[in-house]
Amino acid sequence: MSIRSSSSSRGPRGFTLVELLVVIAIIGILIALLLPAVQAAREAARSAQCTNHLKQIALAVLNYESSYGVFPISIAHYDEGGVQGNGLSWMVGILPFIEQGPLFDSLNLDGQAHPAGNGIFNAENHDKIKETIPTYLCPSDSIKNLVKTNVWLAVPEDLPLAVTSYAGVLGPHDLGDASLFEGEPDCHNYAATDHKECLGSFWRHSHLAPVKITSFLDGTSNTIIIGEVLPDYDDFKSWALGNATWGGTHAPINYFAPEPVDAWDWKNQESFRSRHPGGVHFAWGDGHVSFLSETISKDVYQGLSTRAGGELPPPGGL
Repeated sequence: MSIRSSSSSRGPRGFTLVELLVVIAIIGILIALLLPAVQAAREAARSAQCTNHLKQIALAVLNYESSYGVFPISIAHYDEGGVQGNGLSWMVGILPFIEQGPLFDSLNLDGQAHPAGNGIFNAENHDKIKETIPTYLCPSDSIKNLVKTNVWLAVPEDLPLAVTSYAGVLGPHDLGDASLFEGEPDCHNYAATDHKECLGSFWRHSHLAPVKITSFLDGTSNTIIIGEVLPDYDDFKSWALGNATWGGTHAPINYFAPEPVDAWDWKNQESFRSRHPGGVHFAWGDGHVSFLSETISKDVYQGLSTRAGGELPPPGGL
């Protein structure tokens, strides 16, 4: 009669509680190591898409210039310089060049936008100017509100306007006496400053002095013309309205004013910032796009934002 050993009578040996906890801990460590890599890969994909949108906008600007001989213009939303202020944004002008021709054709821009509520604020435009345009959004922004209802001098005041993640470069102007940053004299408001022209490529009343490609004496490849902005941070960034589609280089890249952000601190908000780590993407006058670090020298950064300042990029590039 054979006697089986007690060990052979037991089933397969299972994990002890300690071993199970060790395995769980190892898996947790591996996930923790993998998660940053996954997040970095996702941000790289979002950044690439953001760059592509900026490239499309820059090429649309250049195609517009080829068609009309000037950069797309903006018009203030109140009468300025003897021109009826319909509020037209340069981003409205390039809609046909980013495959949004039907939207452009459907807009009624007749009349004065403020205070009459015509021009870009015409009633038949209300549903159109709150329409999100994917090309005008950067996926890295994680935008909370795709429309804004507190845009200055909108008629009615709570009129929803769709936001934009991109804005034209005004240049190194200080935007008024209350700005925290020194710069060239304010130029963005013709009614207050009597300046028809700014040193950059886009501003609120550029219809008074349309920008020609021949004015880029520094060279189109040496001049930034469009950059990233954060509509969740800046109260005025909507693609349809000429008052909202530009920013200055007076403030450093990725400057954030102390929270909470005050709508009337626009003199320090109207600059360039992004959710990308370390800097902002810009489109240049020749259509290429590159990333500028937030540590860039103030003088270099501001020099790159002028069309004819005589500045040269630093030796060896940026």
